[in-house]
Amino acid sequence: MWRLPPAAALLLLRRSLGATARLSAPRCLVRALLHEEQPNVGTNSLMTVRYLQWCGSDNDDDDEAIEAFKHYCSTTASSSASDASASTAYVEKLCKSGNLLDAVRVVRHLRDEQIHVCLHTFNMLLQQAAEANSFALFAKVFRYLLLSKLAPDSTSYMNVAKALQKLDGCELILKFVREILEITQDRDPTVMNRIIFATAKYGDIDKSLIIFEELKKDRTSLDVVTFNTILDMLGKAGRVNQMLHEVKQMEELGHYPDIVTYNTIINCLRRLGRLDLCKRFAGEMLERGVNPDLRTYTALIDSFGRAGHITEALEMLDLMKMSHKPSVYVYRALISDLKKAGQCELAQKLSEEMNSSASDLFGPEDFKQKNKGRWFRNKR
Repeated sequence: MWRLPPAAALLLLRRSLGATARLSAPRCLVRALLHEEQPNVGTNSLMTVRYLQWCGSDNDDDDEAIEAFKHYCSTTASSSASDASASTAYVEKLCKSGNLLDAVRVVRHLRDEQIHVCLHTFNMLLQQAAEANSFALFAKVFRYLLLSKLAPDSTSYMNVAKALQKLDGCELILKFVREILEITQDRDPTVMNRIIFATAKYGDIDKSLIIFEELKKDRTSLDVVTFNTILDMLGKAGRVNQMLHEVKQMEELGHYPDIVTYNTIINCLRRLGRLDLCKRFAGEMLERGVNPDLRTYTALIDSFGRAGHITEALEMLDLMKMSHKPSVYVYRALISDLKKAGQCELAQKLSEEMNSSASDLFGPEDFKQKNKGRWFRNKR
């Protein structure tokens, strides 16, 4: 359970006494924090969140934190508050001591002075704010990060997912999304795409959908990658009807499926045994001039084979050979399907073909090399 350190609590009380008109925190919570009692989060979670938001609000008490920072810098070897390394060291020192509020105040001061701490420091702040359940502070730090010269990395986005997981309802989520969209309005949708991806990966599919629905209100706030991320998320969760609905919505909003879209849909339907829909989307794909790739053929051959449509699977394999080097996975899957269908002689023949051309087939190492960094290239 998170709680303010005694020194920080006393400092907070002293500051609040000088600004009584702004004091909106519940007295029982202040008393609990001052006496190192643990607030009852089960019954007072909303109160706690509101208090922490109040703690993270901007006020006139920043001067004390900034003066302490300047004094620190004057006593270091650099003797300069504009030295980035000294600034970073000081902010991280505040973080490690649990003084998150002053750390954020110093970061804001540095931002105003056009001095930016490193990404590691931002991630440290994001992690501590998320763990402290202080979403107002967390959102503030993430805004500062986006306004800096740095690009968030996967750690930054996973911290966003952790922070969003602790929120109940959608009010704060939507406020956060709108603030991010305002900052990134002149950029591509990469930031929101990665937030959606990380949130879904962290297990919050419904929160990803809340964000996605907000993005739909402005077509410039999303792209094909956004839809592909959502389709993959829904497909893996087995929400086929929702996935198909979003495919339809995709075109209505002026975004058209690409090879990744079709592969995502077909692979999902393959896993669920929906051969009819696999055929439908494969046909649509060809009609639109989107050429199947190795993944498409692999998914379709496996679908036909699992469904016992051996002739169609073999025809698809021959078609694949005309434009793509087959993978060892295709052969192994088809051989297994042939054995299950009782066509052992044909399975043996295909096995011999696989062994004789083993050096020309895509294997595990080829796939690893091909996919290396793929997530970051597509989502960054």
